[in-house]
Amino acid sequence: MILDTELRRRKIRDKVPMIYVTPEPYIGHLGLDGVGDTKSLLESEMRERHIKWITNARVTRVEPGLMHVEEVGEDGAVTKTHDLPFAYSMMLPAFRGVPAVRDIEGLTNPRGFIIVDKHQRNPAFPEIFALGVCVAIPPTGPTPVPVGVPKTGFMIESMVTAIAANLASILEGKAPTARATWNAVCLADFGDSGVAFVAQPQLPPRNVNWASEGKWVHLAKIGFEKYFLRKIRKGERAFLRKAGHARDGYPQAAFLIFD
Repeated sequence: MILDTELRRRKIRDKVPMIYVTPEPYIGHLGLDGVGDTKSLLESEMRERHIKWITNARVTRVEPGLMHVEEVGEDGAVTKTHDLPFAYSMMLPAFRGVPAVRDIEGLTNPRGFIIVDKHQRNPAFPEIFALGVCVAIPPTGPTPVPVGVPKTGFMIESMVTAIAANLASILEGKAPTARATWNAVCLADFGDSGVAFVAQPQLPPRNVNWASEGKWVHLAKIGFEKYFLRKIRKGERAFLRKAGHARDGYPQAAFLIFD
């Protein structure tokens, strides 16, 4: 969407056909089975921008200037193949866990992501906590082509907060009780407009399931970026907490908390 906006600003959009290829079963799925009316919102936006799409798709191979794509049906069988010529392409390959932890029984799932309980703690190795993209989150439901659940910054911040509280409890000889909210609050910038959505919790069924679009989303994204970068540059309210040996046999711990 941002590339489309820039091409239109340069008055050369008519020279650049665009195709969006995705494993999602429909546009606006987002790995979350949709949020609010993201299906209609994003399909409408792509039609307005003359961007074609192929869903339930997987890339089989890429050659210089040519991408080969299979489109599958509900049963997973290939229904159509596409040979897509390109001058420029951007691919987001399926994520996998890092080799350092992959294939450790009880620690990771088959894709190499860290298994955690409701307190962000690995059941097999209780001394290990995990947060962020490395965490294993089950998909919202079966799809013809596997679609992962996104890990948003807002959601990851709640994991950090929960882990910090749980480490403090352990160091005091108590059981961990804090839980991450796993809510999603996102601003999807389209270059001159955008879509905002709120999913609380991130996985359905939800208490809040809302999405909206407009130029205000683009402006809000710019405002948030300025605020966030200024906060990081200043290192506001960063402190180091260090504790001695805890009672439950856990070693000395030190952790850095940024707010």
